[in-house]
Amino acid sequence: MVTISDGFRLKWFTPQKIVLIGPMGAGKTTIGRILAERLDWTYIDNDSEMSLLTGLTRDQLATLPVEELHQLESQYLEDLCERPAPFVGGAAGSVVDYVKNIEILKAVMPIYLRIPLDEVVLRAGAVGIGRGNILTDFEGVLTSRFQRRDPIYKAVAKFVLELSDNPLEDSARILFYLENK
Repeated sequence: MVTISDGFRLKWFTPQKIVLIGPMGAGKTTIGRILAERLDWTYIDNDSEMSLLTGLTRDQLATLPVEELHQLESQYLEDLCERPAPFVGGAAGSVVDYVKNIEILKAVMPIYLRIPLDEVVLRAGAVGIGRGNILTDFEGVLTSRFQRRDPIYKAVAKFVLELSDNPLEDSARILFYLENK
């Protein structure tokens, strides 16, 4: 068992690789860091790791053509899931667009951080990796992606968390799920 700072006890579960999935702006980094801290596991951030793996800055990654960026995000997911457990990692929203990635996610614990479409539009903002390519029709692209990906996220996730506005509470709900699954 792993003892967590707030007294919560987590049973060992397989796999001990948690991958947070969801649209940009869902809070994967924020919630991932909280979970990793509570579990005393490593947190691996999609954007930071892609910069390290490619040697490109976040600004350079943000200007890549969409298809090239998605290929890098897929490679990152593959590399992430091959790492030794335990860890909490965040994955780019695009990873569910590719069948190969869905198969990779089946070997880990994908958790879908779900927020309503209107929140995706509010939270995503115009700055960050993957956002620069959609500025000409920001809301339209986010809407299309959400409508296409939401059912896939739900199908691949082992747990779907309807997010609140409180990341600490959301993290506690994930830990409760892991304890009681």
